[in-house]
Amino acid sequence: MVDPKQSVTSSVYFMQGSAGERHLLIACRPFRCLGVILICLPMTVFAVDLNEYVWRNRLLLLFATEASDPLVRQVRDNLERHADELVERDLLVLQLFVHGQSRLNDQPISAAQVRKLRARLGIDANEQLLVLVGKDGSVKRRAPLSTDVREIFRQIDAMPMRRDEMRERG
Repeated sequence: MVDPKQSVTSSVYFMQGSAGERHLLIACRPFRCLGVILICLPMTVFAVDLNEYVWRNRLLLLFATEASDPLVRQVRDNLERHADELVERDLLVLQLFVHGQSRLNDQPISAAQVRKLRARLGIDANEQLLVLVGKDGSVKRRAPLSTDVREIFRQIDAMPMRRDEMRERG
């Protein structure tokens, strides 16, 4: 993609990501002896429309003021330990912060989108909680961040649609 023999000091490229997102790729050669340094910056952020997930996924929305909050790290660690169980339950996690980069999986979400989601769900900027949204698009649970994810799994597993899924999947 980038020819290190070019005599230019920097070049700009656009790259298509695996999910269709565009990235700005900057190749620069500050010194000939160092070769090429690549910097990849996302060009767009992911727009979240909860209706896109109706009948496909359950959603767990993690609302917090700071991405760096120790309780947020604890929740993330808990979710990572149970990653297979998230997949098994078709559960996507949205991390939504007042300060810091919000995400749906690896896709960044804009601060404006976070504000819209908070307003839609009636969640104040200083509230920190987990919100479970069922496949039917309705809110099933609002819980403190300290809630163990296994409690949420038990609630999901008690839902009629999930029981049907477990029977179908064996």
